[in-house]
Amino acid sequence: FNEFYPRDTSKKIRAVFTNKGNNGQRLCTQVPYGYRGNKYNWEIDPEPAAVVREIFSLCIAGKGPMQIAKHLTAQQILTPTAYKLEHGFSTANKPRENPYAWDNRLVVKILERMEYTGCTVNFKTYSKSYKNKKRLENDRENWAIFKDVHEPIIERAVFEQVQQKRGKMRKRQAKDGERSMFSGLLVCADCGSNLHFHFNQIGRA
Repeated sequence: FNEFYPRDTSKKIRAVFTNKGNNGQRLCTQVPYGYRGNKYNWEIDPEPAAVVREIFSLCIAGKGPMQIAKHLTAQQILTPTAYKLEHGFSTANKPRENPYAWDNRLVVKILERMEYTGCTVNFKTYSKSYKNKKRLENDRENWAIFKDVHEPIIERAVFEQVQQKRGKMRKRQAKDGERSMFSGLLVCADCGSNLHFHFNQIGRA
């Protein structure tokens, strides 16, 4: 009986959010790096938008996420969180000790964010129940995508080109020409980098 009320309330709230999401209303509360405004209206923020375009350009040129991150750090470009804090924008992330310290995970998030093509994308994550607040990645077929909602930073053709290129980069072949059955699937639990096929040869006495 004690759980009835919160469970029933959770179902009603979930139904409201599902209805909003299926009708094209944005469910995210944070404006992506490269835009400014609120959850209802996004407009391009020129300075970070130029960084987003550079990240996509570097990827097309053959640079991997780690190489791009090192380049941005060397150029002393503020990370998304540091930029938002410096300009008075809201952010749910905690600032880093070094505001210019980009890493590959930040770069990957930008390269995979479809919203940069002008889309609204809902239901990318979900929670199992009202008792568990942890957000889980949702299967892509369960996403609700609405095109041409706001001004794009990246052309859709460029975005698709990057996704195809990154798919090939994730499936590197081993030196002997064979491809691991786990290629593109295994990642490091600490940094999020892709794990690659490798033989370790130990010399014998």
